[in-house]
Amino acid sequence: MASKGNFMRNKIEFYLNGKKMSVGANYAKMMLADYLRYELGLTGTKIVCGEGDCGSCSVLKYFPNNNFGKSYFILINACITTVAQMDGSSLITVEALEEDGELNHIQKTFHQGHGSQCGFCTPGFVMALAGLAEKRKTENALSPLSDQDVKNALTGNLCRCTGYKHIIEAGKNVDLKKVQLLKDRYFSDAQENDLKNIYSTPVTIEGEGFRFYAPKSIDDATRFLADHPDTKIISATTDLGVLHNKRKFKIQNVVSLHLIDELYSITKDQNKVSFGARVTFSALRSFLKTDVPEFSEYIDIFASPPIKNTATLVGNIANGSPIGDSPPVLMALNAVLEIKNNSKTKHIPLKEFYLSYKKTKLSPGDIITGVTFDIPSEKQNFFALKNSNRKDMDISSVSMSMLIDWKNKKDLEIENISLACGGIAATVLE
Repeated sequence: MASKGNFMRNKIEFYLNGKKMSVGANYAKMMLADYLRYELGLTGTKIVCGEGDCGSCSVLKYFPNNNFGKSYFILINACITTVAQMDGSSLITVEALEEDGELNHIQKTFHQGHGSQCGFCTPGFVMALAGLAEKRKTENALSPLSDQDVKNALTGNLCRCTGYKHIIEAGKNVDLKKVQLLKDRYFSDAQENDLKNIYSTPVTIEGEGFRFYAPKSIDDATRFLADHPDTKIISATTDLGVLHNKRKFKIQNVVSLHLIDELYSITKDQNKVSFGARVTFSALRSFLKTDVPEFSEYIDIFASPPIKNTATLVGNIANGSPIGDSPPVLMALNAVLEIKNNSKTKHIPLKEFYLSYKKTKLSPGDIITGVTFDIPSEKQNFFALKNSNRKDMDISSVSMSMLIDWKNKKDLEIENISLACGGIAATVLE
């Protein structure tokens, strides 16, 4: 199964608070938050919702490809991802924030500003602010944090004591010049080189009730799926992790594509954008700001930052939910899926992909490897709309995207409209 010349690892390897970890199947199958709390005693990572909604389980993660070209730690939810999915990463928990045995500047500011009440959600809020500080300092953007800066960073964190005023004020009082980069403290050239070595080698581990395979090529992945039809492809498990925690699905026999370089690619060729199966919502949002700002802004209003930092659009497409956020947008943009299996490559328009509720044209052994869509031209207008009970972080009640081709824009003469709606039937309708 391994690519030619590659050694096959049988351990999940990653760094945690600067220390290298190497674990087998018994720990690899655990949810990361459970592993941190119950196996390592790092109880600052809390578990509340088990759905990635409240942010109490927040940790910071650095992964060479998943950071969409940004060299800083990004926020993720530890409750809905397995330890196995941390392979090749560097992680930071709230325990690592302290400096010389004392609270660091962000923690002190939170404490002095009465940002903590019952205290249960406090580590998650602090980690979100630490992630914001890490980003701003890396970009050398050291101006004072605004009210909106803090609110945006804390979108994925809930306080059940409803004390947001003090939390936001504490965030605004963070002086970025006084914050020491976590990457300077817990990352090194030696660690980066080791992560590259880890990333360059496929891994397979098997234990009681758990099999995990991460190949280095799509060919290896399709061959494995052909030989093991009971295997599920996992990406961020932002959906499957919830089902696992609620005991409706067991993460058991899985393939991860996280070691395949080409699946992280986002390219623009003339008027077309193409992206791979491992591209996250955060990555695509950043890439599309200039060329398709309507899509980029649409991504702003769904899911939390830690979810968008890990969730992939291809995962959202393959899930097949009629209220998925990305399919209506991509369908209106006439997106085409690239699908590979052990024998051939297929190209299927997204408009033809869904057959019925949660049923698609994917056959056993198929992998959606990429998506391509056209950038709207000057003779077109594109709109992406969503209605939900809350503006942010809520499931769509209904969503609609449209691409208008103008025959005469000045006189409002329309030649064609591509329209896609989600939440009104068993599949997204076009």
